Amino acid sequence: MSSNTILVFCEKPTLFQELLSEARRHAASIGWTVAAVGLGKDVSALVELGADVVYQGDVDDRNPEMVTSALLAAAAQAQPSVFLVGATKLGMEVAPRLAERLGTGYAAWVVGFEVDPGLETTTAKCMLYTGTGVATYRFKPGAAILTVAPGVFEASPDPGKTANVVVLDVSAAPPKMTVLEYKPKPASGARLEEARLVVDVGQGVKVREDLQMIQALADLLDGQLGCSRPIASDRDWFPEWLGLSGAKIKPELCLTVGVSGAIQHIVGIRDSRLIAAVNTDEGAAIFSQADYGVVADLYEFLPALMDRIKARGIRPAWMP
Repeated sequence: MSSNTILVFCEKPTLFQELLSEARRHAASIGWTVAAVGLGKDVSALVELGADVVYQGDVDDRNPEMVTSALLAAAAQAQPSVFLVGATKLGMEVAPRLAERLGTGYAAWVVGFEVDPGLETTTAKCMLYTGTGVATYRFKPGAAILTVAPGVFEASPDPGKTANVVVLDVSAAPPKMTVLEYKPKPASGARLEEARLVVDVGQGVKVREDLQMIQALADLLDGQLGCSRPIASDRDWFPEWLGLSGAKIKPELCLTVGVSGAIQHIVGIRDSRLIAAVNTDEGAAIFSQADYGVVADLYEFLPALMDRIKARGIRPAWMP
């Protein structure tokens, strides 16, 4: 039996704020409550973000099965009518498991939703065909699980509100997989999704050692490196990638080097304020998406670009 509650979960703070802000907006308009799930021993950062209740589950967020158990425990207490889950790698693993075990409806890549308290139904609009279409789903009365990508909703923290914390009793069967090795992400400045300038690396970059040159350009412009999926998943040069199944960014400038421009990748960078592309193939699909394009060998163009930047003392406006 569902209650008048919207439950929110995401392990990434920025996306968590976006989802929680949207949940508060809906809840305020129909008189519902908002609950959130926090993992780990310290959830103090969550209790002032606007939820009425924070469910605390002391589990390892690297283990999808344990996370699923914690979310099931939270759902059992909150009995949510809507369960918003961040469309991260973890979220896309656990959301379908939740839907199957709870016997509820599930929709992925949600870009908007509405709740009808009278009919006890939820309507969700979902992205199709990498953003070229939108499908509308209306769920039967009961809970609906919705996954939402970063940047869909606007974050608006509510620091004046303090939530009650409820500690979950989480029990789960031993994991069915053996973790051989953890590879932590290298320490860096701002998160990739928050970077104001991103240099986007594609398969035109020949060997891993060449990343040093591209990193030097990113450092010169106070930017960060991102990449297309093959660079991360096939070559294992990066822990994550940009695209439909990866991170979505919206920097001031995205400079792509050696990126062909597959639509799955474009989904991750299309919200950039400005896209500039460097590619040797004048017919590359990336040029149809870029604001500026340079048909050139990146190994000749990038050193010349860095020399010009240094000679003219160019730097982004946000640099001190």
